Amino acid sequence: EAKLRNANTQLEAQLKEIQKLQHTLHEQAVRDALTGLHNRRYLNETLGRELARAERGGYSICFALIDIDRFKSINDKYGHATGDTVLIHLANQLLKYTRTGDIICRYGGEEFLIILPNTKTEAAAQIAERWRATIEESKISENDVEILVTISCGISEFPVDASTEAEIIEAADKALYAAKYNGRNQVVLWSQIKDQ
Repeated sequence: EAKLRNANTQLEAQLKEIQKLQHTLHEQAVRDALTGLHNRRYLNETLGRELARAERGGYSICFALIDIDRFKSINDKYGHATGDTVLIHLANQLLKYTRTGDIICRYGGEEFLIILPNTKTEAAAQIAERWRATIEESKISENDVEILVTISCGISEFPVDASTEAEIIEAADKALYAAKYNGRNQVVLWSQIKDQ
């Protein structure tokens, strides 16, 4: 009986260890290795649930798509290690200036997607403007060189601007493109440009 209890205890310990490893593997699968933010895989796993929750709750969700202005020239001039430092800096600033329930994803390359549940366009624009100003005012020092960085941001609101996952992200992307096309370092709302 003692041997059986001992074997059972060992099995329970092994099971806990396996569960812990599974959790670690899942976290690695849904996190960007460089910034520690969620990645597109996580976005794909959660976006449908977030939109369904908003529909049930009768509230809006804003999508802010951010791009680092002239990021390629930063990489070309200072090297990819410095580019990585810039990406990490932006990720940290976004984490610092978002709410606990917001979802921040590294969307790809130098693009970041922030999902702001229970937020209307006007409030999202104010939040994004704070991000923009904070990034512009912050200085990144790398190898005794100060690098100034700006961001452009496009914002769309679910379900006002679109009713599907693909459409709402596309609307934010088009607003981001307008921000970059109109001179960069600015926030553009899909609602401002959709009829143009």
